[in-house]
Amino acid sequence: MKSAAATVVTTIEASQEKTFLHIVPIDLTTIFTGFGPLPSVTGSLNQTGPWDAAGRSRTVVFSDGSSARETLTNYEYPSRFAYRITDFTGVLRFLASEARGEWWFESLPGRSATTVRWRYKFVSRSAILKPLVSLFTRSLWRGYMGKALDLSKAQVEAQA
Repeated sequence: MKSAAATVVTTIEASQEKTFLHIVPIDLTTIFTGFGPLPSVTGSLNQTGPWDAAGRSRTVVFSDGSSARETLTNYEYPSRFAYRITDFTGVLRFLASEARGEWWFESLPGRSATTVRWRYKFVSRSAILKPLVSLFTRSLWRGYMGKALDLSKAQVEAQA
């Protein structure tokens, strides 16, 4: 497969259930605020229901005018959810055919805390593009993810 992945991990001082229930349906505009040349999320359109079951979808809109289709592919309360991103309209459409995100939530024994691991994988359009997609994913995209995870953590801990 012509894919490139990045993973970020943090510990959130809240129960696994509270962490999961806050992060899964989170308002994307509050955590994807831009990173370097990467645009912020300005909203989502056409969501097909609560973000709590495989098959739900929405269109994510970015500050540069581009968009992408996000579909929830797995929902396992309170331990895991996954999604697939397709139909990129911005620059990414030239590099990647799709992306896949997956989040895991694991309770820490003896504490009201949760380890959160988020993996994101881009599938490059061709083998020739894989080195460029890999560099983008491991550097710029990983930074975008880290910022979003830090903002997510701050929101959950402020409510815990």
